[in-house]
Amino acid sequence: MRKYFALVLLFGVLVLGISNDAVVSIDPASELTLYGSSNVNKFKCDCTDQFPRSTVKFNKGKSGTSATFSNAILDLGVATLDCGNKMMNKDLQRTLKGDEYPRIRIELVQVKQLDDEKLKEPGTWATQVVEAGLTIAGVRKTIDLSVRTQQTEAGRFRFVSDKNILMTDFGLTPPRALMGTIRVNDLIRIHMDMIVEVEKGM
Repeated sequence: MRKYFALVLLFGVLVLGISNDAVVSIDPASELTLYGSSNVNKFKCDCTDQFPRSTVKFNKGKSGTSATFSNAILDLGVATLDCGNKMMNKDLQRTLKGDEYPRIRIELVQVKQLDDEKLKEPGTWATQVVEAGLTIAGVRKTIDLSVRTQQTEAGRFRFVSDKNILMTDFGLTPPRALMGTIRVNDLIRIHMDMIVEVEKGM
């Protein structure tokens, strides 16, 4: 069974108001998908990377409305992105310079807007603003992620987020095919729908 993008695994610790170490895991039903388009069609690529349970640490600010991470770095294998088509997989890995830069790195920096009061009641949605560093093909950019968060039951949380990025912002050239007649658009949407379980450290 597939386990997905560990970035949101760390969101789980960031937004829950946990001030000590916590062991968290991602439910296999979680999803992370890249959506893109060309001048002739649309496509999506699933992240199939697997991640073990992780122990993470962060510090909540004195005001209780923010939190910071130290040394929270995650790597995703470019080769684990599956677009459902071997040729598309190959094109994507070439576009992301996978031979030279085989990992995509995510470094969580801080929660700039922390609203954990709403998460105390199961079923209530809250929105958290998370700052992260995203490194693709050796280029690092700071991004903000708006993460909708819900406690589904005691110790289990759902995180939903969408982020648009431009390939050219990371020095990448959108691929072309059939002598340039098919052109992939610059914009890629990252969609995450994660179910995270906090095993201890609450």
